[in-house]
Amino acid sequence: MRMYSPEWEAVKNLKFTPSVLDLHYDLSGSEIPADHGPALYAELLRHLPWLADTPGAAVHPVHGAPSGRNANLVVNRRVKLVLRLPVARLEAARALVGKHIDPGAGTLVVGAMKEKNLTPFGTLYSHFVTLGTADEAAILLEVRRQLDKMGIPCGLIPGMRHKMLAPDGEISGHSLMLHDLSLVHSLAVQEQGLGLHRVWGCGIFIPHKSIKEVSTV
Repeated sequence: MRMYSPEWEAVKNLKFTPSVLDLHYDLSGSEIPADHGPALYAELLRHLPWLADTPGAAVHPVHGAPSGRNANLVVNRRVKLVLRLPVARLEAARALVGKHIDPGAGTLVVGAMKEKNLTPFGTLYSHFVTLGTADEAAILLEVRRQLDKMGIPCGLIPGMRHKMLAPDGEISGHSLMLHDLSLVHSLAVQEQGLGLHRVWGCGIFIPHKSIKEVSTV
């Protein structure tokens, strides 16, 4: 039996009209590079060129187990390609189904699409937040400034430093947890993101079960 959670009860009773959705696509193939953000976005642009002109568009990092042979991740049946897009782009995004992409480790076939609403939750996590600097203190100051501009009070817990190879060179950032968010503010953060390069998988926040140290996540 699932334990009673006041937060889940509040989520269930929250009334809102979604303006942004997560679109989950099946993937079939073998592997994808672990550092795949820019290459994956470039492949998606071949089939969905309007992504470049869609405010708020984001491409989640693809999560797979390390292959153990190289710097690739294994693509199995549980691995999904996930785009976070405005509701108005839902039908246009169906054009990706059945397309072939190659982010750098062989061809992947994009399968069936399923739309899912964002889940408002008091604790959110992003694996990679970047603001054009590797300095953790500067990143936190800028994140706080962006949150203040949005009128969102919450706690911040920085985590591990991460790097990504971009077309113009390496970029750095940190994982980041936000906690003590109201449900309405949680939705706002998920819809808008924080920092730079969301189409490369950065600054995208997802619900997290609890506040804990993120330095090893």
